[in-house]
Amino acid sequence: MANILARSPYIVEVDETGQDGSKIEIFLWNGTGSAPTTAQYTLSKLIPASNNTQTVYDIAPYIREYITFTQKQSPYTIEALSTDQYCNVKVKRYKSVAGVYTLLNTLEYFGLDGYSYYEEGSNFDYGNYLLEQKTYYYQEGIYAGEFNAFMEYVGSSTRDYVIYYKPDLSANTRVNVTSQGWKTMPRVHPSYTATGNILKVYNMFNTLLATYTFLPVCESKYTPVIIDFINQHGAWQREFFFKASKNTLAIESNDYNVMQSSVSSFDIYQGQKKSFNTNAKETISVNSGYVYEDFSSNIKQLIMSERILVNDKPAICKTKSLELMKNINNHMINYSLEFEFAYNTINNVI
Repeated sequence: MANILARSPYIVEVDETGQDGSKIEIFLWNGTGSAPTTAQYTLSKLIPASNNTQTVYDIAPYIREYITFTQKQSPYTIEALSTDQYCNVKVKRYKSVAGVYTLLNTLEYFGLDGYSYYEEGSNFDYGNYLLEQKTYYYQEGIYAGEFNAFMEYVGSSTRDYVIYYKPDLSANTRVNVTSQGWKTMPRVHPSYTATGNILKVYNMFNTLLATYTFLPVCESKYTPVIIDFINQHGAWQREFFFKASKNTLAIESNDYNVMQSSVSSFDIYQGQKKSFNTNAKETISVNSGYVYEDFSSNIKQLIMSERILVNDKPAICKTKSLELMKNINNHMINYSLEFEFAYNTINNVI
């Protein structure tokens, strides 16, 4: 089943000979249950002209309404992915001839809160593994993050599985999926937290489908900053910024002049000004430390993410311009970013 990345347009076309219009019915639901009996949205159009019968519908904005990221999962084995992090989509296509609608077909998808790049064409499907295949680094002794994927299951002897290998290949641990669907699993197996591991995903026919490497870093001088964000695939991704970080507090208030409370008794402690609506916003600047050139893709996805947690606190990336460096230009690549925590220091939320 194909995936729709709902931050990019996804076009459903109806263009049949003789049609004078069309409609589509969009069914959306979370979880593993069956589709609702009634469509959430019904969209219809007349053809532009008798010699131009094409009608198109962008269904991506409707899908985003059914995807939220209220909390993270931190699995230590293969678990079902939280059902609010993806959406089931069914689209029925109809043509209209003389005002009578005829069902053409039914399309089914999974909806994810991701996006594709312009140069990749219209809503490129990256597949069922929601993380780029390469090497990632994590702070030694800290949970390395999760990895999300759609896994197939037919029976106990016919199912997808993953194998965690120690980097030196001296040991490995296999974990089998026990049901079909979207799954989340730890990047690093609990047995290999000190050494890291190579994570390989296999299908039920023992074919290798994806490979990831996760290695620990011992940072003894600084306290690394942990950043979780929704990546371009529509899944949580964890990155560590290992070097110096700095917190800044910016105070906001309104000042006004005041009269003395008593004109006959001057009080020098009363002052001539007062503040009201005083609050503050906190920002944090972070540094990645020296990284490889392919880390630029992680940075690119991070600064374009609409959901970011910095040390488990909601934040907004304030860095709006960044040079994506190449080793050929700079042999020591370090990225500096600034984030603003997405709340006032004094809780004044009503």
